[in-house]
Amino acid sequence: MALSAQINLLLMAHETSSGDLSRTLRATPASYSLAIADGTGDNQAQVVWSASRTATTSNDDLMLSALADTRDGAAVTVTFTQIKVVYVRNTSSTQNLKIGGASGVGVFAGMPISVVLTIPPGGCYLFSVPSAGGVAASAGISVARFAAEAGTCTYDVVLIGEGTVA
Repeated sequence: MALSAQINLLLMAHETSSGDLSRTLRATPASYSLAIADGTGDNQAQVVWSASRTATTSNDDLMLSALADTRDGAAVTVTFTQIKVVYVRNTSSTQNLKIGGASGVGVFAGMPISVVLTIPPGGCYLFSVPSAGGVAASAGISVARFAAEAGTCTYDVVLIGEGTVA
């Protein structure tokens, strides 16, 4: 099955000054776009895994080498060898979602982020490494760790990268 993906992020902020006679408008645009084709090079990936999940204050660890999924009605295992895109959205209306902290590192083992991130209710996180090398994932090392700051927290997660579906 061939993969193609389009990631688009658009920010447009407007500020209006409050002058006596004259007011000015300041526009601040920012955008990010990434097209991913099927393959193993720059701007390429082979598999996508997504889920809506619930985390508690105990760790909700996702082993990137063995993610359960259902495709065309059959149970399969998605195995990532490299991660190219990570998207996480906190769908809880009241609880913070913490991501990171696996084996003393950040969001994923091997990613260049060494802090635990807190996503407030309704917030999101996007990380991309579109180079051919991506972020290496290997069995027992690369874990995605999620936890609710208190109680339970619902979230959506999408991973795009190189690997297999079996």
